[in-house]
Amino acid sequence: MKIFISIISIFFVAFNTSAQNDSTIVVNTIPVDSISTDTTYWNKGAQLNINFSQVSLTNWSGGGKSSISIGALTNFKANYQKNKDVWDNRLDLAYGVLRQGEEDQPFVKTDDNIIFTTKYSRKIKNNMFVSGLVDFRTQFYKGVDTIEDEEVVISRFMAPGFLLANIGVTYRYKKMFSATFSPLSSKTTFVQDDSLSAAGSYGVEPGETYRFQGGLNFTSSLETKVMENIDFTTNLNLFSAYGELTEIDVNWETAFTFKINKFFTSSFSTQLIYDEDIKSKEIVVNEVTGESRLAPGVQFKSVINIGLAFSF
Repeated sequence: MKIFISIISIFFVAFNTSAQNDSTIVVNTIPVDSISTDTTYWNKGAQLNINFSQVSLTNWSGGGKSSISIGALTNFKANYQKNKDVWDNRLDLAYGVLRQGEEDQPFVKTDDNIIFTTKYSRKIKNNMFVSGLVDFRTQFYKGVDTIEDEEVVISRFMAPGFLLANIGVTYRYKKMFSATFSPLSSKTTFVQDDSLSAAGSYGVEPGETYRFQGGLNFTSSLETKVMENIDFTTNLNLFSAYGELTEIDVNWETAFTFKINKFFTSSFSTQLIYDEDIKSKEIVVNEVTGESRLAPGVQFKSVINIGLAFSF
């Protein structure tokens, strides 16, 4: 949690310092005033969402357990566009915890993300661009699973960590849609944890701390306003290694944001992940002997949030 607070603080200081030297004032990521032409090409903004819920039960005949849930989600944008050059930067941070039962029960994670994306594009014709993209993802805190009544660490900061680097061709439609095909792409998986590395988790060789793969990549993103006070965003990423083109890793995110008033918002988001290197589903390979093995499975998450929202 200290790491989470530190990263947010550092980014706010950097953002505010930059804003003091920038003559463009941004509210909800839309420039509303411009003094100097030197900075009109930047569009910067940040949003912080805080969500909280509590259920307290005392001698409740209907049964159930008391619970408390706290979550925070932030995103920062810094986008530049001038003539043929476009440079988009985004940082998303999320962390949430839940405690079910009495105060002696521990908090467990419900959300944990660090995502940084930077993409530079150079216009070559009409809506076509040559582009380069770097996408980095990991988490703040350890993740645990219960195996035979014992908690086992299955992930932590930089275990895994994913770094995508792409060079390709991008089609952009206004500022709402873009799609990029990258024949030159790489995916590096980091496992900076001794026990997970020794077990060969997330596709690395046992004892190794990273795995590099070259391949093909396709990404697309869409941001649009469905109606007044309702925004929709979706991002799709597909990666296939050169030697295993029939095996496609999928990461698909969608989000609806409902603006209630100046300070309150509601959102519904989903994320679907399929990664050949993440074995999470047990299948039977021999019905006679009962032999089984772990295989990749579809991961799916959906989140509904209602809480405070602050835009800068």
